[in-house]
Amino acid sequence: MAHNWQDQAFAEAWDSRHLTGNPARAEHLSLLLAMLDQVADGWILDLGCGSGLVARMVLDQKPAARIFGLDSSTAMLELAKERLALYGERVTLAEADLTALDHLEAPATCSGAIAVQSLHHLEEAQYRAAVRWTFDHLAPGGWFFVIDRLAIPSERLYSAFHDLRERQGQSPNPSDWSGYVEWLEVNGDRPLPVQSILRVLEEAGFQSAALDVRGDRGMLIGRRGA
Repeated sequence: MAHNWQDQAFAEAWDSRHLTGNPARAEHLSLLLAMLDQVADGWILDLGCGSGLVARMVLDQKPAARIFGLDSSTAMLELAKERLALYGERVTLAEADLTALDHLEAPATCSGAIAVQSLHHLEEAQYRAAVRWTFDHLAPGGWFFVIDRLAIPSERLYSAFHDLRERQGQSPNPSDWSGYVEWLEVNGDRPLPVQSILRVLEEAGFQSAALDVRGDRGMLIGRRGA
C-alpha cells in the first residue's frame, strides 16, 4: 500500500518510527549537526520538512539559525507546527510541493539547505528543477545537504545490496530485484544513483561530493561558490 502522507494517522505513525529500519539515518543526521558550524548564521531551507524532527535538531544545534520549512503534506505540517511552536519567529512553515517551487516565496539568500529523505520521491526532471531552485536561493558559500535513499544501480548488483541491507538491519528488504522494483513503485519512490545526483548538483552550479554512502543510503553535499 502506498504511503499516504496526507493521512494524519499515517503521519503520526511515521513520526514515531522515523529511525526504524534505516540505521544510516541516525548517523547521517549526527554528521549533519556536526557540520552546522560551517554554515553561516541565517536562514536554512528545509525541503520536505515533514513533522519538523530535523528542523528541531538544527534549531537546537545552531541558535542563530532560522528554518524555512516546506512540505506538501498538511498532516505533517500540523505536527511540525506543534513541535516547532516554541521557536517562534525562528521558524516559517509553508505548504508547498517540491515539484512547484517556482511559485513559492522563500528567503532569497539562505546560508544553507537540507533535504532529508524527500528528493527521492521526484522524477529526475523534477529533481533537477528542485536542485536549481535551491542553488538560486543560497547565498555565496551556501551549503546544501542531501540525506536520502539511493537507487540500487542494476539487477546484476542487487544481491550485494540485499546482503548489506540485511547486515545493517534495513527493512523492508525484498529478496529479489523484481520485489525491489515493485516496492519502489508501490511507494512512489524514484531514487537516483549516487552518480546521477552528483551530476545534477554539479549541473546546477554546486561543487559536490558523496560524503558518506552506505549501500542505498547516502549523505551528499553541495556548496555554492563564494
